[in-house]
Amino acid sequence: MKKLKPYIITLCICIAIFLIVFISKGIFPFGNHSLIWGDMHDQITAFYYHLYDSIRGDGSLLINFSTSSGINFIGILAYYILSPISLLILFFPRDQIYLVVSLIVALKIILSSLTCLYFIRTYFKKIPYFLSIMLAISYAFSGYSLTMYQITSWIDLMYLFPILMIGLKKVLDLEKPILYILILTISLICSFYVSMMVIIFIFLGSFLYLLVYKEKQERKKAILSLGISTIISLLLSAFIVVPSYLQISISSRMNFSLSELLNSKTGPITDKLAMFMFGGIIYVGIIILLRNFKNHKKFISFYIPTLLIMLIPIIIEPINKIWHFGSYVFFPYRAGFIAMFLLVLGASYGFEHYAYKKRKESKKIMDKIMIIITSLVAISGIIFLTSYYYQDFQSALDTLTLSINHLLLWMLLFTTFLAFLGCFIILIIYKKLNFLSLLLIGLITITHITCNSFLYLGIDFTQDSLMSQYEDLQKLEKTYQKGDYYRVKNITSNYIMNNGMVMRYHNLDHFTSLTDRSNLSSLKKLGYSSMWVKTYSKGGTLFTDSLLANRYIMSREKITNPYYHFVGKYGNIYFYEANTTPSYGYFLNDNVNIMDKNNSFEIQNSIYNSITGAESLFTIIDDYHLMNIEKTKNQGMEHYHIIDEDAYNYIEKEIEVHGRGKIYLEILKDLNNTINSSIYQKFNIYINDQLFRQSALTETDNGVIDLGTYEEETVNIKIELKDDVELDNITLGILDLDKYDEFIDNSLNTKIDYHRNKIKVTVTSDKKQLLFLPISYNEGYKAKLNGNKTEVIKVLDNYIGIMVEEGENNITLSFIPKGFLPTLIISMITLVMSIIIFKTNIYDRLLNITWLQNIAYYLYLVLYFLVIFLVYIMMILIFILSYFVWI
Repeated sequence: MKKLKPYIITLCICIAIFLIVFISKGIFPFGNHSLIWGDMHDQITAFYYHLYDSIRGDGSLLINFSTSSGINFIGILAYYILSPISLLILFFPRDQIYLVVSLIVALKIILSSLTCLYFIRTYFKKIPYFLSIMLAISYAFSGYSLTMYQITSWIDLMYLFPILMIGLKKVLDLEKPILYILILTISLICSFYVSMMVIIFIFLGSFLYLLVYKEKQERKKAILSLGISTIISLLLSAFIVVPSYLQISISSRMNFSLSELLNSKTGPITDKLAMFMFGGIIYVGIIILLRNFKNHKKFISFYIPTLLIMLIPIIIEPINKIWHFGSYVFFPYRAGFIAMFLLVLGASYGFEHYAYKKRKESKKIMDKIMIIITSLVAISGIIFLTSYYYQDFQSALDTLTLSINHLLLWMLLFTTFLAFLGCFIILIIYKKLNFLSLLLIGLITITHITCNSFLYLGIDFTQDSLMSQYEDLQKLEKTYQKGDYYRVKNITSNYIMNNGMVMRYHNLDHFTSLTDRSNLSSLKKLGYSSMWVKTYSKGGTLFTDSLLANRYIMSREKITNPYYHFVGKYGNIYFYEANTTPSYGYFLNDNVNIMDKNNSFEIQNSIYNSITGAESLFTIIDDYHLMNIEKTKNQGMEHYHIIDEDAYNYIEKEIEVHGRGKIYLEILKDLNNTINSSIYQKFNIYINDQLFRQSALTETDNGVIDLGTYEEETVNIKIELKDDVELDNITLGILDLDKYDEFIDNSLNTKIDYHRNKIKVTVTSDKKQLLFLPISYNEGYKAKLNGNKTEVIKVLDNYIGIMVEEGENNITLSFIPKGFLPTLIISMITLVMSIIIFKTNIYDRLLNITWLQNIAYYLYLVLYFLVIFLVYIMMILIFILSYFVWI
């Protein structure tokens, strides 16, 4: 019990902090609020629903069919939620998952405090345990965890890292590497992305440790041991790491730009520095260490360079971006927990030697009064500043950055300084670490941590809006009938992107950092909206909606559409169903290449012709009358230049609609959303001289625009430019509704069923021909036709095609992510070999092979100095140069 006491106290303090925050903010289980905001709301929480359905329902951890035409899920699982703690959701009803994630975050932060405490108690036994507790809690509730908890898998590394460092020290000290291998393997499986940064740190930091503490021959042996152990961990986790990497390699993440990397200067330094404005007690220990550096030269000579390796990227953004493999979006210091841990390490070392020296405590009553007053001033100041800036802070956090209000960084700095100063003065005046001094230091530290937790944990003013979205989707989920795989077209702009996973209905909306770029590009080509790596079901046409099996519409407002009828209202969602059920798949006469077409209407005409053999479905218009606008063409792009800025300008077309027609407008610069965003909010659209849409396009509505339905009339379309623009195309398409009605009436009778990682399709064909299925193509698919293997063909540049035979065809598609099976075999073989190696003396014999030691040692040295030169020395020089010239 004596050994467990510090851990029990730590657990109680952490629980108390969460109780204070959760009860005050009405967070589950003390209300219907949640910690979710930002990415955790928009994308990640929905993944927990799919995890739940995969274990308790008929979903699959390998693939998800409910979003974006079907997505490889293995990389998403590994990138975001592959942690044993995620299984906590299984103990609650499905409709509470969005609330339960708050408990998952709390549990991970609590675990971080316990593992950090275990590290401190392992190596710094002379520190009073209550001081160890304060350091451990400061690590757990650091700016990293309170900011990064949105990406829940990154917090897994926080509680694994202290144990990993114990394992690493054992490896470098030539003890058995089993703990290191085990924890590094778990880290790679739970969060392979951040674990790669951990491996970089291990590579850079281990050399400094060996250089200071080990002789040359021991260094060689330790480096060989480190290399073998790390390779074993990589092989053991290969079944997750390799398929995930393959998925990332085809994702639509923002393109790498060398010039942006080299000229990024300090980057979002406010957000990076904000991560360290926590736990003033840590900096007290650092000051104590530095004041006595002459007595600890060996430790300092290892510690300072190691700390600088992690701190330099905070200032020098090119180095920081290299740590992030070239680029990132938001969350600009994803290895920040390593730096926080190093600060705790330095503080622990400082306090260890402070506590080691015998000191007489002050007996003066005034000294006791002074330290009590100091504590009250520090605590009062922290509480006052937190309360005063609370709303400003929450508003800034809602934008995912403090850069919009730099004053908030100074607020964090000042509260940290108050915590530091209060603790430091107590030690100076009272000198001895006894009950009173430790109690006051604890009160200051816990107050500081609790106040920061109030700032970061949950955004109060968005709670009702965010929670209602999950509540609405779960009400809609109650109407879902198993076997209905038609998709919902979401025409709202403010619902969870991965809403299909929550409501069970399938749709095209999707958001992860691993979004397939072929899928995003093809949807863009078909006229659907997208933003960065988000795909929307908004946009498109009646024809593409039918093509991609969109049968339903969800909206926050009532709509009038003759092709849909109202079903019901679920919370704030108005739900509509198509009057005629579209086909789930079509026969194609030929495989159309959509990427080489000029606009979405030309693509749709080609697909329509391939399906029906009939003439064009759309009349395409791309010639206009230009008023006060000069048009030129250069390198395939059309440049529209306003001649007189003070005069009215427009692109105009008068259209004669014969019969019934629906008019659509497409304005596109590039399939790359980072380039296409330059034309957002550049157009005012008028129909018959009435303003139809102002400041088009937008981030969430940049696909094909529906201009309305017309019959036997003349329609005047005017597009006013608000600025000069450069476009790939600006095109009007008139959908012949009579032809469309005929197309829908002749829909194909296809039976389809999804179960786990399999799709079963039954269709009858009058000849051998190509069947198109509106399911995203992926190299992981295998197919059988009537029990025999058949080829999965990529059609329309993104979707699945199967060549069927005359008569009834039974198709079975099964999905296993590319690389998963071979790497699973490699991981299993590695596991068996590792057991053999460590159960025998093979490992020790390997470490004593001289030529292996030499190869490992000199290869390590070459790589080490190459990395230091290219990443640190060269990037620092480029960083300085970038302030004088564009590189």
